[in-house]
Amino acid sequence: MDKDLKLQDWEFSQRKYLPYEIKLRLSATRIRQWYEYYGGDVYISFSGGLDSTVLVHMVERVLDRSIPKVFVDTGLEFPQIREFVRSFYDVEILYPEMNFKDVLLTYGYPLISKEVAAKIRKLRHGNLSERYRNYLLHGDERGKLGKLSECWKFLIDAPFDISEYCCIVMKEKPLTEYAKRTGRVPYIGITQDEGFMRQRQYNRTGCNVYLADKPKSQPLGFWPRQDILRYAVENNLRICPVYGKICGEKGAYYNTGEQRTGCMYCAMGCHLEEQPNRYQRLRENYPKVYRFVMEPMSAGGLGFDYVLNYCNFIH
Repeated sequence: MDKDLKLQDWEFSQRKYLPYEIKLRLSATRIRQWYEYYGGDVYISFSGGLDSTVLVHMVERVLDRSIPKVFVDTGLEFPQIREFVRSFYDVEILYPEMNFKDVLLTYGYPLISKEVAAKIRKLRHGNLSERYRNYLLHGDERGKLGKLSECWKFLIDAPFDISEYCCIVMKEKPLTEYAKRTGRVPYIGITQDEGFMRQRQYNRTGCNVYLADKPKSQPLGFWPRQDILRYAVENNLRICPVYGKICGEKGAYYNTGEQRTGCMYCAMGCHLEEQPNRYQRLRENYPKVYRFVMEPMSAGGLGFDYVLNYCNFIH
């Protein structure tokens, strides 16, 4: 774990609101500690995204050396992201064993969130005890924190499968195999704005996770979006063009292009977006890709039109 061990909620909140200059020093300390602990056998998990680009710059500046960078080409990234990644001369590119369509057919669609998708998958296909099934559906004497939300229970009977395995198969597995092959451990560009589940994970571990099956350093884990944008501006970083331009001044930065650049087709979290959401932007900017994503599998597509309509998600 982090040198501070487990963080309490108030400690995380304090760390999140530290002055920017102190955050820089704390992150730099965690970067050096990680490198020294593993004797330099480290790598940077590089997605080509904004957080990841800031991470590469900071790690290499703090350590004053080039660090191996690894990108998993799932085929689901924005074309600009893939081109941007390939503009770095020292990136090793990995590929998943399964393509996205096979993942959908084998495991199901990535919907709502990893947490919700996992609960639905377990309720549909898991060999659950009656007590655990009841817990997922209704909670137990400890409360209802871990139960499936009432608003998503209709998906238990959906005419298609739902699971959280897409990211595991297409991204995590290639990186796990890379780590086994090389003996290297990663720096990961997770930030505070990645969502409640990742914030909760960071609260449990802090920046550097040493004692785990999959050790990782997340030295930007307490940085909000404004810090990322500020760092990119102040260090004149070259960022992927899909983000547009970074505008504004200290404390009020924004970028004019895409706000997130994960997998283009992923439906996780799409119900939370303001319009135009990711699918509406996909239809506008990449009409051929949009048609492929929405067409039924029987017609050669990925079948998202039916899935999103079933969920009453705008697209």
